Amino acid sequence: MLMLLPSYASPILAVTAGPRRLTILALGTSLLLAGCNGDTNPSDQAAAGSTAAAAGAASATVQAAPAPAGDLGDQLAAKRKTLVAEAVSALQETQAALDRLAADDTRGAVEALARATGKLDIVLAADPKLALAPVDVRVAIHDVVTTPDAVRALRTRAEAALDDGRLQDARHLIADLASEHVIDVTSLPLATYPAAIKQAAALLHDDKPGEAVAVLETALSTLIVEETVIPLPLARAEALLARAQPLSERPQRSAEEQAALQGLLADARTQLDLARALGYATKRDLDALYDALKAIEDKAEAKESGKGLFDRLGELFGTANRSSNPDQKPKDG
Repeated sequence: MLMLLPSYASPILAVTAGPRRLTILALGTSLLLAGCNGDTNPSDQAAAGSTAAAAGAASATVQAAPAPAGDLGDQLAAKRKTLVAEAVSALQETQAALDRLAADDTRGAVEALARATGKLDIVLAADPKLALAPVDVRVAIHDVVTTPDAVRALRTRAEAALDDGRLQDARHLIADLASEHVIDVTSLPLATYPAAIKQAAALLHDDKPGEAVAVLETALSTLIVEETVIPLPLARAEALLARAQPLSERPQRSAEEQAALQGLLADARTQLDLARALGYATKRDLDALYDALKAIEDKAEAKESGKGLFDRLGELFGTANRSSNPDQKPKDG
């Protein structure tokens, strides 16, 4: 999902916990409060620690369901690699220019904008076709401690409230029904942002600081945020099946191994049930996962090897994850 960032805000770290819902917002990089260099950012370490702790707490509520913290860390690392250091610096210099103007230091603002322009010129020279320059990655974890049956019961009550015209009652009933990682990547739009910086600099040279401020604030308000949703039930089901695979593929299993395999498969099915109850993915995508799981369960029940039955799971989970994002969900799903 792409959205415009309505207003510029400094990075924050917020943690809220309740009896039913856990929400954590953690930043991958700091836009203004830290420089962009090769050293490990303390805020990155705090974010990673908070993310891992949240995922651990979530997994503790689901028997034998490992939290996909490692997978999330890999995805965040991949996102961070796309950050453009010069674009981050340009954003920092833009805010510095506004700070200088607030202090009636026009010369300092002009110098900051000159540095920002130089940084953006480097970005465009390196890749003239680049439309968006990523400058920030942040992750939020929303998790709900519940069961598929409890979710379905709440949905039924919410639907009844909607039928009665009680929209606010329905809204409160389903407000906490989410179990997901949300990764936001903020980018500078290179088609418009560099021109805005140059326009603001020209206005300052014409002794029009008020208009320059308006141009810069508008530029900062048009940063673009790309949002990716990763449903936790799907991530947990995939992790459980990854643990089940070596047991399933053995030609012979001990009684303990057989019990462990069937337990993992049962937990994976519960996670798929939760994903369906929460409305993640499409019916078609979840049906394909259920069919694959049923084939594995049948082999386990017959105490036969499930070799080859796991080969398409990565593809199936990838499709289900993509269809859980509003802008990627098929219209006929």
